[in-house]
Amino acid sequence: MKLRGALLGAGNIALRGHAPQWLGPLQAEAEIVAIADLSPENRAAATRLFPRATVHESAAEALSTPGLDFCDICTPPFTHRGLIELAAARGVHVLCEKPLAPTLEEALAIEDVVTRAGIAFHPCHQYNFAPPWLAVKERLGRLGRIHLVEYAVRRTAANEGNPHWTPQWRTSRELSGGGILVDHGAHILYQLRGILGDARRVSATVRTLRHGDYGVEDTALVTLDHGDALATVSLTWAARRREIAFRFVGERGELSGDESRLEVFTETREEIEVGGLSGNSSHSEWFGPLFQSFVASARAPHPDRRPLDEALYVARLIDRAYASSRSGQVMSLAAATPLRMAAHS
Repeated sequence: MKLRGALLGAGNIALRGHAPQWLGPLQAEAEIVAIADLSPENRAAATRLFPRATVHESAAEALSTPGLDFCDICTPPFTHRGLIELAAARGVHVLCEKPLAPTLEEALAIEDVVTRAGIAFHPCHQYNFAPPWLAVKERLGRLGRIHLVEYAVRRTAANEGNPHWTPQWRTSRELSGGGILVDHGAHILYQLRGILGDARRVSATVRTLRHGDYGVEDTALVTLDHGDALATVSLTWAARRREIAFRFVGERGELSGDESRLEVFTETREEIEVGGLSGNSSHSEWFGPLFQSFVASARAPHPDRRPLDEALYVARLIDRAYASSRSGQVMSLAAATPLRMAAHS
């Protein structure tokens, strides 16, 4: 029997990123039977894709649909806690866009309500399933133990939101929780965790360098201390062109990559053509494996806890990075205790 789902939020990522998966590879497993959005234009657009679904302005009404199994939350971060609480109270499983919440406090409250309800929860960490990233992970074993990572994401501005509801929400701290560190940095942080494990300490500097009208930072420089490995992450909306570049250095070689290719340098050199890391902001095909994992967890007797733990790790790391920038100190992730930068220089 198909799982019955509600799509909460019918903006850009919902219709361009999520909907093609529910209407394509997942249609034998799950069906969107209810839709909620504040915008009449968005509701109309969603109805054209899901003509059999009931349409609501209120998320609470959509979540009250009889026989509902899950919801797909595609709304800004400041709404996540309230929507997850409504879903959990009804025993409805939750798929939720990143980041988990605008503050660590709200993220921990979400953890509590999800755990007590015993529902499946998956954050939209679709970059774990990006073909270029899978190509990277497939080859990292050749390098031996990784001890240095450099990762840079360069953009010219924040992506605009849906034109029918506060298009600039990403640059409002009250709505988003932060700037590029929250928006794109979240993806990089969970990707690096998959390679290096949990960071022990973080130091960061966040600034607004170019976009003075933003209410959030447009640039973040972050250093992650994993004990036996260091990772530097450079994120900016203040660049003059759009690109991604990275380098992984290990005991037996290194791997570097950019928008078009990977290069592996060990005993021999290998070059692999890739693409798609910066081609667009939807990357619908990356959601497919993620949604399959979510559906499996929703059907299981005991939901997989790991996706929630990953989302909490990202929330805690972002919280400590902002604290580091404010204080000028290195922050411990274990005890959230500041450490003097001078002691680690």
